Amino acid sequence: DAIRTGVLSSRWRSLWRHRWPYPTVLDLSPHTVAASADDFVAGVDRFLSARGCGRRIDTLFVALPPGRRYDADIKRWIEYAASCSVEDLRLVVSPSSLAGTSARPGRRLRRQERAAVSSVFFHSVCECSNLTRLALSGLRLWSPSANIKRLSYLEVLDLHAAHVTDAALRRVVAACTLLRSLDLRLCRKLRRIVITANSRLTSLTIVECPRAMEVTVSAPDLRCFRYSGNYLTSYSFDSPKRLEEVCMSSGGPPSCLPPSNWVKTLGGLSNIKVLTLCSLSLQYVAIEGGSATRECNNFRNLRELQLLMGMMTVDNLTNIYTFFRMCKCPRLEKLFIELPTTMNDPYVENYLMVPKEEPPEVDFEYLKIIKINNFNGHRNEMQLVRFLLGKAGVLEPLMVITSKDFMVEEYINTVDGCHDSLDFLQSQLSLFTKASVNAQIILSDRDDNKLIPTHWEVYSKV
Repeated sequence: DAIRTGVLSSRWRSLWRHRWPYPTVLDLSPHTVAASADDFVAGVDRFLSARGCGRRIDTLFVALPPGRRYDADIKRWIEYAASCSVEDLRLVVSPSSLAGTSARPGRRLRRQERAAVSSVFFHSVCECSNLTRLALSGLRLWSPSANIKRLSYLEVLDLHAAHVTDAALRRVVAACTLLRSLDLRLCRKLRRIVITANSRLTSLTIVECPRAMEVTVSAPDLRCFRYSGNYLTSYSFDSPKRLEEVCMSSGGPPSCLPPSNWVKTLGGLSNIKVLTLCSLSLQYVAIEGGSATRECNNFRNLRELQLLMGMMTVDNLTNIYTFFRMCKCPRLEKLFIELPTTMNDPYVENYLMVPKEEPPEVDFEYLKIIKINNFNGHRNEMQLVRFLLGKAGVLEPLMVITSKDFMVEEYINTVDGCHDSLDFLQSQLSLFTKASVNAQIILSDRDDNKLIPTHWEVYSKV
């Protein structure tokens, strides 16, 4: 292209030299794990000085090694990035330096640990007038003043392991009038996450913010809400009918279910297309009983459902049955079930019990794909497979991925000709009645990840 342009006009022969005479994507990371923090800062300063000011930057990524605070350095680098019209700015404290500040939820930081947390002053970031994406990890974001300059072009904001308060978050979001994606992960200071009067926000992700109790969102264009962590007491969306993707994932079973309005919120998702629920969510629906039937009686647009089962006892299987009985999913096409990864729980004996409740009378008229991970062949799991095969009339593949510890040697010797655990399980699954003539059971001991659910990264990568 440069040669052809030069042929057209003698004045254009050197034009290409002025188009990309310097790199516009800068990745400034320590070359080695043992890199000195002072040497790293000096190296970055030398590089930026040699590069010169005013030269455009598309992306600036700076990974800060542990060993010191970087407040003045960060301010200086942000000012340089602003002079270069940076569009994508990412500042990350190395994970090793976060080890002492995020070991246990709720633990008070010691004085020396607090002093080691570098800060980002938001008014400095606001000088980057062309910024469209901002990612901060492991840094303290000071609460900006009420009259801060607006980030008129910022569309994506990621705060990971950031020390940010409720007030700071509200003011930052209010300053980003075009924000469409907000991602909050491991932000341990957040308690009440309030997003108000944001007309452009379409995606909100909250992962492992352990002190969070409430989420209030006033964003009429919100389409995707993804949450992983402790159950919140209050979920409030001003336009729940507009949500198309929702992920609700919570950890292991608590001693008792905390009070929450989650079932009522779930019932307002009348236009949901992709839904991920954990075993606790199913338990909430089952406990609500008749109220849940009124709230969640029709997911008419639901196409993909994923169930994250922290346990798979008799009660858990019953909860799955109850969900399908109460929550009609007439257009469901894909079903993903993530079974427990460990068998070391006090309810393991329940795996060998046949559930007392009969499977619900439902028809999966459009269900074409089912994938089950961490399968062990226990009776509750086999009952679930039997139920799904008997109800999915157009099912094509049923993908069953066994767990790493899968082994049924105690049964293999009783079956002539079966010398392999997978062969035995395949023979047992093939005996089930199939509602679909095209149904194929694909059994494997490894997952090629060719078929993954929409919300896979939410609960698999914190």
